[in-house]
Amino acid sequence: MAVISVFSHFFLDFYVSFFNPLGPFLIEKFHIEIKTFTSFLSLSAATSSLLQVFFGFFFDRVRYTKWLLITMYVLEAIGITLIGLSTNFWMLIASIFIVRIANSAFHPLGASMAGEFGGRSVAFFSIAGTLGAALGPVFISLYVSHFNINSLWLVALPSIIFAALMVNVNFPDRIIHKEKFSFKEVYTLLPILFVVTVRSFMMSVVHAYTPIYVTTVRGYSLSVSGMLITSGMIAGVFANYVGILLMEKIGAKKQDLVAFFGMAISIFSLLNVKSIIGIFISFIFFDFCGFLLMSANVVQAQKILPNRKALASSVAMGFAWSIGDFIATWYNSIFGNNVSLSLTLAIPVGLISAIYFGVVQKFDTK
Repeated sequence: MAVISVFSHFFLDFYVSFFNPLGPFLIEKFHIEIKTFTSFLSLSAATSSLLQVFFGFFFDRVRYTKWLLITMYVLEAIGITLIGLSTNFWMLIASIFIVRIANSAFHPLGASMAGEFGGRSVAFFSIAGTLGAALGPVFISLYVSHFNINSLWLVALPSIIFAALMVNVNFPDRIIHKEKFSFKEVYTLLPILFVVTVRSFMMSVVHAYTPIYVTTVRGYSLSVSGMLITSGMIAGVFANYVGILLMEKIGAKKQDLVAFFGMAISIFSLLNVKSIIGIFISFIFFDFCGFLLMSANVVQAQKILPNRKALASSVAMGFAWSIGDFIATWYNSIFGNNVSLSLTLAIPVGLISAIYFGVVQKFDTK
């Protein structure tokens, strides 16, 4: 079951990573403002992530997972296909929402499946998703550079094939805990929720605007921006596992200090270097620092609520991500057309967060 959760995370996050690198292409195709597109990306991510709490609450009470996973595979395939066939921005919005919601539903279920086998299994689960999200941007950037976007149904076809193959796989029953739910349980997760919310906001802003910054401000091609995001996400693959080891060694507070300070410094560097190598190094360092916290936050949440792993994972991932993305939606609607300013204002957010989470707050794991 852990293997299926890890593979599914890779595969489903591969598809959902298409949207940011396609930004410059879709903005031009549908003749929309930058802030309209970036605000919608944040809003769609926030709305779908918010649903993770409901999915997590439900999945903690569901023993059988096969048909849930199959449904998620099919929905993502349908959404990706419709993106290629979209003839207007509203159809594009609906297509992206389909993919986002299917992906959102998977996360608490997959994290719960992985969590049955311990913290290191959760780390590999996160690594797989990060690797899928890393390969997606460079793949889709190269794909639309060489093939018509209407043929995206070919890209979605493997998802249908895997869903069909999964019908014949025997899934072991998951362990179900039937203790009465209390909101006090979620209250204990507030320190983690706050950390993930700020990290989600910063990563949403930087990932939405960096491809546009690289293509419109620096003048590089769409394929370069796709490779940039992929490079950062690959760094995140290693950072996910390093984050677990770092948390065990120095605790959550010092880890937060390192991560948020590093994110702030890397954005400053991204905006001030001119060479393509410098841009790549800055963005890779940003993603490495951001992903240091990803697996660690999920493991922390599951340790706090060991009998509600899906719910704990949904709060540490989906609910917190949704709040961060809702904030990013508001942020993008105000500053969205000024790409450089939008990135610049994220720097003080990182510095203040480093001080608060890394020094002031009381929550720690040591």
